[in-house]
Amino acid sequence: MGSLATAVGGPHYPDASDSSLILTHPTATEKEQTWRLNHGEWGGPLDQPAYMQREQTLAATSLTANGGMVHWILTDASPAQEQGKKRNVLASCETIRKRVLYVPPPSSQSQTTRGEGEGEVKEGLSYGIGSVYTYPEFRGRKYAARMLTDLGALLKTWPEEEEARRKRAVNGSGSGSQQQNGHTPPKSQEAVCSALWSDIGKRFYASKGWPAYTSEHVEFPSFPPSSSSQSPGLASLFEQLKRPHDASLTLRPVNASNLASLCAEDEAQLRRELAQHARETGHTAFAFAPEADVFRWHWAREEFLVSHVFPGRPASGVRGMVASVAQDQEQEGGKEGGKTTRMWAIWTRNYGADAAANAAKNTLYILRLVIDNNNSSTSSSAADTDQEALQLAFDAILHSALDAARAWNCGSVHLWNPTPVVQRLIAGCGLPHKSVDREVDSIPSMMWYGPEGEAEEGREAVDWLANEKYCWC
Repeated sequence: MGSLATAVGGPHYPDASDSSLILTHPTATEKEQTWRLNHGEWGGPLDQPAYMQREQTLAATSLTANGGMVHWILTDASPAQEQGKKRNVLASCETIRKRVLYVPPPSSQSQTTRGEGEGEVKEGLSYGIGSVYTYPEFRGRKYAARMLTDLGALLKTWPEEEEARRKRAVNGSGSGSQQQNGHTPPKSQEAVCSALWSDIGKRFYASKGWPAYTSEHVEFPSFPPSSSSQSPGLASLFEQLKRPHDASLTLRPVNASNLASLCAEDEAQLRRELAQHARETGHTAFAFAPEADVFRWHWAREEFLVSHVFPGRPASGVRGMVASVAQDQEQEGGKEGGKTTRMWAIWTRNYGADAAANAAKNTLYILRLVIDNNNSSTSSSAADTDQEALQLAFDAILHSALDAARAWNCGSVHLWNPTPVVQRLIAGCGLPHKSVDREVDSIPSMMWYGPEGEAEEGREAVDWLANEKYCWC
């Protein structure tokens, strides 16, 4: 089992299309060897032993444990390689199972109504693909392309294999049904899609079946342009708020204690948005479920990095901010009424090489930004008030994020793929920022398998909502 055999005149490499190449799982030793080799690509501020420890830590979170993460390798299974020799790992990657939500357009559903004609929101499984890597001595031979081709086809029916493995495990242990990511896994024989985030541009993965989706973000510098300038943050915002106004601002941190409830609210609202989008556009509407275990995986990653970049300093317990703006409104009959506008953000930090000394290498990412639409109003006067309240809530969250970035030596705050409403709030925030359309790194790309086995042609048929950093892996 290998791809490199000694032959007269030098090594012999099998062709990438050779039938002897197989996609399988690595041994513990092969997995560790892969981590040693790709440390240079993704190690950031970690030395090699710390990086290997981090990979083990991230494979044991509530999202990834119990088969949530699976490691894959491409290797050679030809008889010539089965003579006790160490097999060669030609390429490697990993997948993380994630729950997804989607709504096929009404015309494609047999039962399309829920409530007043809303499309039915369905649950399914998806797989995020990460750490695609080719061993240096095998590069240029299209082994990664072969691995991805095989993997893309295999993942479509991987839920069926996972279910079979769970049943075997249950039968062997006598325990009851397992839960994954806090939810009973959706009963499905096929995955809805697979996704990856390309660091080599848009063309390679698109040619393998993963077309690119929108890859924009907005950057906000966390440090002032000069030492004489006031730093952006809540202090400067509160200074502006000393003027009279008809709204009061309340801030509440996001932390481990309220994460699950916020995620439940977010998902309930996202389900309504998906149904409305599918109904209005005639496209399939899709999103990754914003569940707590996904955010905990990002937080575990940050905590591990912080423990090495700032040894002895515990990671911050503030993982985001909820901003509530209470407004006084005059209602019919001259009575005073109140209305609260609410918004929240969940964030994480990432660190690059030389992180402690070079803030420019470090970023605070807003993983998810949510505007609570439960109290939205359609009247023109209320809409004006709502806009002012939304702006205040957004400004408070953004300034909070900038404070959190600066306190941990992060040079900027990044917000992925803001919606048109959020774009208007960014324009009104008064803070320096720049918009970036990424062409090379972290390009969201998705292979759509089609709901209930019905494939749809091209990415145009599927609209990816909430395409934000929390989806990334």
